[in-house]
Amino acid sequence: MKKKCLIIGIKSSLGIAIGKVFGDSKYDVIGTSREFRNSPNNKEIFLDFENIASLDELLHNIPNIDSLIFCTGLLLGKELEEYDDCEINKVFQSNITGPIMVLKRIFKKLNKKCSVIFIGSISGSAGSYDEIYASTKSALHGLIKSLAKKSKKSIRFNCISPGLIENSKMMEKFSSSEIENHKSETPSNELNKLEDIAKICFDISQDDWSQLNGQIININGARYV
Repeated sequence: MKKKCLIIGIKSSLGIAIGKVFGDSKYDVIGTSREFRNSPNNKEIFLDFENIASLDELLHNIPNIDSLIFCTGLLLGKELEEYDDCEINKVFQSNITGPIMVLKRIFKKLNKKCSVIFIGSISGSAGSYDEIYASTKSALHGLIKSLAKKSKKSIRFNCISPGLIENSKMMEKFSSSEIENHKSETPSNELNKLEDIAKICFDISQDDWSQLNGQIININGARYV
């Protein structure tokens, strides 16, 4: 029987790359997105964190899962005083509150030794000019470490925390000078690549990484150590 991988936010640039790696490795890949509803492809499921019905229905729309990856994220690129209250709530919902609400509902569908991976950010450890975004990514660290200490059914919880990813949708929010600044401040003088992060997600989900649990894996070329 094929293993099952569920990607929350499969229409993101990283979600697409991760889906391809798992699919090429003979996993059944199921993905969620806000961009479609009632898709004829039963491997695509409508999910909107603001839509409680879609959250509640998710449990009934998925099989038991061997790998779960959260790829949702929202960066508005504002300083604290520029945010309104609605925007603050929206960023928290996309980056931390929504994933928690999903995990709470579908926990019983996670198989023994399931690998749960959250996509974090260098901002969670190093901080950011966008304080709200950095706060949400930092919150992931406490969540993951707390979940890992329980490890029911030997389920593992880890966080991939990359620097700026080349050709990602998030990169589109940066100017050319900001991108060059990211490169110049990185000892490797390179940005992360979508395909590399996707492969890392796949690799650490395998059984030979069974003792990797509760870890924040920084992948940023030593920009932040």
